[in-house]
Amino acid sequence: MRPSSKPCEHLRSRRVKILSLAVAIAGVFAISSPARAQSVADSNIRISQIYTRGGEAGATYQNDFIELYNRGNTVVDINGWTLSITTSEGFSSSQLSIRFLSSGSVPFVPGTHMLFTFTTGGANGQPLDGDFPVPFVSLGSASGQIVLLAKDKTLPAGCPASPDLTGAVVDYVGYGTAACFEGAVALTPPANKSLTRINGGCTDTNNNLADFSFADPNPRRLTSPGTVCGSQSSSVIQFSAPQYDTFEGSGVVGITVTRTGDVSTPATVDYFTSDGTATERQDYNTTLGTLQFKPGETQKAFDVLTTNDGFVESNETISLGLLRATGNAGIGPRNSATIVIHDNDFVPPASNVVDASNFFVDQQYHDFLNRLADPAGFQFWLNNIESCGSNAQCREVKRIDTSAAFFLSIEFQQTGFLVYRTYKAALPDTIRPRGMPRYREFMRDTQEISRGVVVNSPGWEALLESNTVAYFNSFVARDDFLINFPPQLTPAQYVDILNSRIGGRLTASERDGLVAGLSFGQETRATVLRKIAENPAFTAAEFNRAFVLMQYFGYLRRNPDDLPNTDFSGFDFWLNKLNQAGGDYRAAEMVKAFISSDEYRKRFGQ
Repeated sequence: MRPSSKPCEHLRSRRVKILSLAVAIAGVFAISSPARAQSVADSNIRISQIYTRGGEAGATYQNDFIELYNRGNTVVDINGWTLSITTSEGFSSSQLSIRFLSSGSVPFVPGTHMLFTFTTGGANGQPLDGDFPVPFVSLGSASGQIVLLAKDKTLPAGCPASPDLTGAVVDYVGYGTAACFEGAVALTPPANKSLTRINGGCTDTNNNLADFSFADPNPRRLTSPGTVCGSQSSSVIQFSAPQYDTFEGSGVVGITVTRTGDVSTPATVDYFTSDGTATERQDYNTTLGTLQFKPGETQKAFDVLTTNDGFVESNETISLGLLRATGNAGIGPRNSATIVIHDNDFVPPASNVVDASNFFVDQQYHDFLNRLADPAGFQFWLNNIESCGSNAQCREVKRIDTSAAFFLSIEFQQTGFLVYRTYKAALPDTIRPRGMPRYREFMRDTQEISRGVVVNSPGWEALLESNTVAYFNSFVARDDFLINFPPQLTPAQYVDILNSRIGGRLTASERDGLVAGLSFGQETRATVLRKIAENPAFTAAEFNRAFVLMQYFGYLRRNPDDLPNTDFSGFDFWLNKLNQAGGDYRAAEMVKAFISSDEYRKRFGQ
């Protein structure tokens, strides 16, 4: 829960507060005959929308809310059911139980919604009336678990099963840092978005992350017009198969996503990978992005890179998911799938596979360029190391220089480093630690710009330019960007805020030229942001910081403050060494330290 206005309420650290509330029912449900209502738990009653940031800065509504939806075609009697809500804010947690009680029945009509509103978290946004106002309580803005329990059932100990075969749990959702959730935990929405079940509230695959997307809050009450499942979209996007098989040594597996129904208009869908029994650090590369379906297109594909490590292990799995379809498309029932990696190791290798030059070079392509090695480039870097023969000192130097070359390459400088500079230029430091992109969003955006690009291959420059234009157009339409750069800013205000974020490195003529171009339609917000992110003075100022960050992203596959670190002390140490060495990574021994570290080497073997 957010801090209460009561004195000293915020000092109740690690204290759990429990509140039970019986909802008054009389007279509310005169919309249906009780005799028609079912009396058993029904899997068609779903938590369809959750709004957790009511009243905060940028909020659409003053009140938090939870919306339920009957996605089925029969009336369901929810008399005796309970809505159990656990929220946490900092070190405080709270539990609330809302029980439906009636001397008759509580019929929930097909296609209708039921709205629970909670205490305002502030004065921002418009006030909201619900079917059931819940006083003195707000939802956790950062974390929460919401469980819908069947008649006379109580919350099970620990995390509920998914699906719950006992019939006690009808539906449940965990978001933010919640300990309990279905499949994968849903993300915490910004103040102007709600967690909204996809496909009009109809889709449930027992995976909160896949089943919910961010959307403009649209609270609906019992008296709101009903909706019928299947009427929200006229095309369906889903994976082509429930399972994709690959051998560990193949290096890549292709994934196909199909679109059926009315495909006459454009549509998009986001895709992502997450750990199954396989882990991102050891077995595959994090893969995220957006598929763009043009009119008439019925399938798109993306690749997931796999790692040919030296561990003897059983077959492993990677989870795939789809979310946030746009256009006239909804996400079909096959919105999740599994990659099965068949292991190819039968005995442990004599040494760590990363010591082999061919593996080492190949992994640089995976980790820094997000693609398979092209034959010419692979052979060039392999020969670079192998030219040393058995000279161990020479080989060490060549490995260090080879690895550093991937960060310094044109391909990475115009993809990953550009993404880094875009975040630093566009968003304030208060949104992300040190104002730097986080690992997963960096991977997503870098893959968006680099998709299909192989430097020196035919047409690579045109493809890179097309990808880059599309990236900046999408970036300026994102919610966190629009919150910081509302549309009503004048051209001068827009340019000046961006210029301040890069330390005022624009010259007066550069600044005035961008303002004039934006004023007269010769520039757009996207082109101005790109020119500022590509500014040479800004690029030079951020070079060392980006170089250090890429040691963590590329080699260790994590944020600098992720475990085993808890802060940026390691990042600061290497940044100071690199700065003291004048940017010379050899003198700073930075690349050497990362590629020889236990954390890096244990990704691939003992």
